[in-house]
Amino acid sequence: MTTWKSFVEFFQAATGGRDPYPYQSRFADASTLPHLLRAPTGAGKTATAVLGWLWRWKTKPKETPRRLVYCLPMRVLVEQSYHEAEAWLKSLELSNDICLPLPLMGGSDSGDWHLTPEKPAILIGTQDMLLSRALNRGYAATRFHWPIEFGLLNNDCLWIFDEPQLMASGVSTSAQLAGLRHSLKTFGECRSVWMSATLEPNWLDTVDFRGKFPAAPMELAATDYATPALDRRMTASKTLGRLNAAVSKDMKDVAKEVLRLHKEAGEAQTLVVLNTVDRAKAVFAALQDLRKKSELPKLLLVHSRFRPHERGELNRLLQEKGEAAKDRIIVATQVVEAGVDISARTLVTELAPWASAVQRIGRCNRTGDDGPGRVYWIDLDEEKQGMPYEVTDLTFARKQLNALDGKDVSPKALDDFKTQNKIMLPFAHKHVLRRRDLLDLFDTSPDLSGNDIDVSRFVRSDDPDTDVQVFWRAVDSTGPTADEPDEHRAELCNVPIGQARDFLSKIAEQKLSGFVWDHIDREWVKLDPRQVRPALTILLPVAAGGYHTELGWTGDTKNAVAALPPDLARAARKEATDSDSNCETPHPRTIAQHTEGVCKAVDSILGAVDALLPNGWPERLQTAARWHDVGKGHDAFQIGMRRANPGLVAGTLWAKSGVSVRLRHGRKYFRHELASALVALQSGQSFEIAYLILAHHGKARLSIRALPKEDMPDDPKTLFALGVHDGDTLPSVDLGGVTFSGIKLDLSPMQLGGDSWTARALKLLEELGPFKLAYLEALLRAADQRVSNAERRRESP
Repeated sequence: MTTWKSFVEFFQAATGGRDPYPYQSRFADASTLPHLLRAPTGAGKTATAVLGWLWRWKTKPKETPRRLVYCLPMRVLVEQSYHEAEAWLKSLELSNDICLPLPLMGGSDSGDWHLTPEKPAILIGTQDMLLSRALNRGYAATRFHWPIEFGLLNNDCLWIFDEPQLMASGVSTSAQLAGLRHSLKTFGECRSVWMSATLEPNWLDTVDFRGKFPAAPMELAATDYATPALDRRMTASKTLGRLNAAVSKDMKDVAKEVLRLHKEAGEAQTLVVLNTVDRAKAVFAALQDLRKKSELPKLLLVHSRFRPHERGELNRLLQEKGEAAKDRIIVATQVVEAGVDISARTLVTELAPWASAVQRIGRCNRTGDDGPGRVYWIDLDEEKQGMPYEVTDLTFARKQLNALDGKDVSPKALDDFKTQNKIMLPFAHKHVLRRRDLLDLFDTSPDLSGNDIDVSRFVRSDDPDTDVQVFWRAVDSTGPTADEPDEHRAELCNVPIGQARDFLSKIAEQKLSGFVWDHIDREWVKLDPRQVRPALTILLPVAAGGYHTELGWTGDTKNAVAALPPDLARAARKEATDSDSNCETPHPRTIAQHTEGVCKAVDSILGAVDALLPNGWPERLQTAARWHDVGKGHDAFQIGMRRANPGLVAGTLWAKSGVSVRLRHGRKYFRHELASALVALQSGQSFEIAYLILAHHGKARLSIRALPKEDMPDDPKTLFALGVHDGDTLPSVDLGGVTFSGIKLDLSPMQLGGDSWTARALKLLEELGPFKLAYLEALLRAADQRVSNAERRRESP
């Protein structure tokens, strides 16, 4: 294994010989990390975060959180950062040692990182995907998966928030989560660092963060600016002026000016940044008309309303350099305004809040080698054209831009301008996550009407353009069957809620509908446009239209949409309350065989993380692993096994069916983990063990309650829940070294009272706190799932 004597050597090995800037070395070797790193755009913040954490993990593993969570405001930044991290790991020959799952930016196929909680990992994603998971309401993930990621993302982690000035309410939430982790406690250290050129320290002044992290911000020093490479970026020549054109519906005047300036600058790369997708598409269309049938200048449209299938190619083109970027005009929205490694000689931008304007200006002559750069800004009527920004923010930015007219706007010049004018950017905490909110979010059960707590106001803001995700399938007006494959990230397109509602109303006139998955009744149901809410995933028939491969989401029913090729869709089916897909394996396994595998997996995980856990908890996890599937001995489960595979040997209790047929249990909504938890309690095991057992599939946790349409007991006075009836007899079960001798199940814990399941679970939650309790759930769930995955692949667990 390669060893490095210093961070400089380590950095050089990762980057092909480049030296780190002095501040990058200070960050990597700091005894305590700062909570705020103030560094200008182009100063290498991604390398600072990723390589700094890697160095700390290699040299101080006991003092370094096991997971790096790198949170970014936009998808294009995520993809860029992911590829950089991937290349660095390969250069350092650490790809097998560090888990780097697919980026979290929509969809639920980011890999199996959660199944190896003992392994160091780099998790890169958007604020929507990461913050929603940190709040136990993961966007584009099944509700049954929420707790496991909540537990792992709030323990033993270093959170890095890059360009947080673009995260709106995500800033408040990130600060509150940091403060609440400090108060409610976590397993292992779980620190947060915010990296930005424009974020002010007082933006983090929230009720639970305030005063708990007194370390001073880390700033770039004179020695950093003296570095030739950084000095060239910081002093890169660019001047500011106002564009001689106004915004209009067709944007033709703006397009004409853009084309003129592009030619005037010698046809070097030009970047145009608009505030809305509609105006970006209008400029793009006008430029297409102006160049007539010519293929030059090359045109590229980039915004957030593309499917990843098309966006991957767009992002690849976006970051092309040299000849590929020559004589090219990129028309984009805010997706390029921060961190994207592109450089244009000419930049045209609409008026935007000052922090955003500074970031956009940073895309002009970014490297210092593409100058002299020229920046032009388009004024707006903030009352009529200002959305999605606040009027006061645009008014303030206009004042600064007017003051800089005709002047140098290099990063150093802008930093000097800020200092001289004592610019302090305001920030209003509109939605502040409080302790009570977090505790409410710990419970993943929907309310009686089937709804969940909406976390969108904490994740990004109360922006009316908060998104839903849609994908298209070749289904008729009756909708998909229950066996329709799960959506794949490459299919998902982000759509503003208002536009989604309007589109669903429009296609209803053509007798078409959108569909959402009902996890209780295990079916796709038609979606009423009035029921559209943030983070919903909606299946649309391809006949509905609404998408164009070159323009992205259009909402135009005349645009024919092709479903993506079958090899891009996962074979998995949607999960429901009574799903037991882990039991649908290609070869049968007894309860004893599967239990032995899970016990070994738990021991393997504990071998790496047991130092984090207090006395008694490793033993409780081991006992929970031994008893977690005893409930599969119930007749309702064994009936499901034999319905799926009549060839199973009689007289044996099976945990895995040996076929990939969807299970149909002997009772509707039967959950074997409820039977297992009751057996553990009645056999003298502690409530803590029983809780972990009940929670190990995420289907029931804080409460035990019956569902509508359950199979009723013969006696209406008999208690029942999740397919288990009070007084059911469980036979003797071999648990692999431990034999359970059989018992009648007692469902009295589901009743209200001081000794009820809910009362005891809430007491446990109060004692441990939400972060620690969810982490313990995650360890058992990870062990069980990875053994099931191995059994599905016919591997030894």
